Amino acid sequence: ILFEAAEKGELQTQAQLEAQARRMLKDGKAHDAILNFHRQWLQLNHLDTLTKDPAVYPLYNDGLRPLWKDEIERFVEHVIFEDDGSLAALFSADYTFANQELATFYGDDITGDLPTGDQFEKVSVDPSRRAGFLTMSAVMATHANLNQSSPVFRGKFVREQLMCDILPLPPNNLVITPPELDPEKTTREQFEEIGNNPDCASCHLMMNPIGFGFENYDAIGQWRDTQNGKTIDATGEIVAAADDLVGEFDGAVDLGQKLAASSQVAECVTSQWFRFAYNRTVTKDDACNLDQLNEAFAASDFNIRELLVALTQTETFRFRHQVVPGGGDQ
Repeated sequence: ILFEAAEKGELQTQAQLEAQARRMLKDGKAHDAILNFHRQWLQLNHLDTLTKDPAVYPLYNDGLRPLWKDEIERFVEHVIFEDDGSLAALFSADYTFANQELATFYGDDITGDLPTGDQFEKVSVDPSRRAGFLTMSAVMATHANLNQSSPVFRGKFVREQLMCDILPLPPNNLVITPPELDPEKTTREQFEEIGNNPDCASCHLMMNPIGFGFENYDAIGQWRDTQNGKTIDATGEIVAAADDLVGEFDGAVDLGQKLAASSQVAECVTSQWFRFAYNRTVTKDDACNLDQLNEAFAASDFNIRELLVALTQTETFRFRHQVVPGGGDQ
């Protein structure tokens, strides 16, 4: 259909492009593209090679990985195509998808009627423990170590993927190894000690206080109230960010709500989709296009479907550089 429209000269105006974009969003290939984006954005491809120490996590087995992946992909598809399509729902929806095995794995975090077979069903979650993709095992397990949670990995993920901050590289002479498990300390206590190292403090201040907010989730994403006999402290703080992000929060659910309401995060999502859709990095010459996309995204109340349509309305999408004889372009 698209090629036919092109041959007829029906892809000339923004209105014509918009009509085609809306038609294509109803096609199954749109689901594939959106899932591909989220696999890259949330770094879910690491799930394929993920492993955990069974001595520390006896409930873990490699068969959980496809279940985790299935859960988050079904969730993303539902939010974008069947729910309101909002960025807020991605961060804070009070439901997920699970079969009997996955619901058993999550335990009391799944509420209401539970699935009884292999088929995935939409289920409610305890809103004090789970909300949106941030608290799913696919994300929590991916951004953790072999035998312990990682405030560093989780904070880095939020900073780089959700806030679009660029963190400096560690010093070349710095040996980076996670601390050995200490039965007398919580993970937070151990990583707070690392953050106090003068060689590490400047970077870890950007990551660790965010990552601490996920400490209720162990390295396979299961909820925990205590660790090594001590009550989990999941309070955190965001520094050096947009005004609507800076400040303290209590736990990942609270953090997700904070991120969902932030202009910095919304603009980061726009930039991430720009890179994915146009298959290139953002440059200073893209400022006007990004402004256009951010305005359209905000006007739609941050609807992902509308952002995808808006991507077809920019000059970057509609025009290509003219090649000048002798080299260069215009």
